[in-house]
Amino acid sequence: MRTLKKSGIILLVAILTFITLGLFLNKQEYQLETTINRPLAEVFQLFNDHNRLSEWLTEVQSFEPITETENRIGSRYKMMVDNDGKIVELIETLTDYKENEMVETEFVAGWMHKYNHFTFSESENGTKIIAHYSIEGTNPFAKSLFLFFTKSFQEVDGTNLARFTTFAEKQAIFIEPINEIDIVN
Repeated sequence: MRTLKKSGIILLVAILTFITLGLFLNKQEYQLETTINRPLAEVFQLFNDHNRLSEWLTEVQSFEPITETENRIGSRYKMMVDNDGKIVELIETLTDYKENEMVETEFVAGWMHKYNHFTFSESENGTKIIAHYSIEGTNPFAKSLFLFFTKSFQEVDGTNLARFTTFAEKQAIFIEPINEIDIVN
C-alpha cells in the first residue's frame, strides 16, 4: 500500500510540474532562413500564390477563402491539412502584409495558435527569406506539451521552407516584357 501511495504522489507531482510549466512558459519561438536563387518579386509572388500552395506544402488538401479584404490584411482562409493521415482544419488570418517585403499570418487549430512572420529581401544570390515562428497553446496543458515538441515544429517548418526553396528555383525563368519605343522621324 505504501508503494502505491508513493507512486501516486510521484505521479501527482509530475503532472502538477508538467502543467505548471505551461503557466510560466507561454510560447515557443524560433527562426529559420533560406536564400532562393530567384528575383525578389518572383519569390514573393510564388510564396503568396494560393493556387500553387499544395505544390510545396504537400500536406495541404484544400485552401479556401473565408473572407478577403482589399488590402489583404485581415483576410481569413480555411486550410485542410493532412497530419499523418488525420485531416486537421486550420484557420489562417493574414495579420500584416507589405508587397515584396513581408507577410505575417496567424494559424488557429484546436489547442494551438501559431504566428508566422516572413521577411523578404534582396541578396547577392537572389532573395533571402527570414522566417520567425511563434507557437503557443491555448491552455496550460497544451503550452506544456508544445514545450516538448518545439523541435518537431521547427523540423516541419524547416522542411516546408526547404520545399519552397526547391519549388521556387525550379520554376521557369520569368522575363519581364520590354516596352519597345518607336522612333518617329
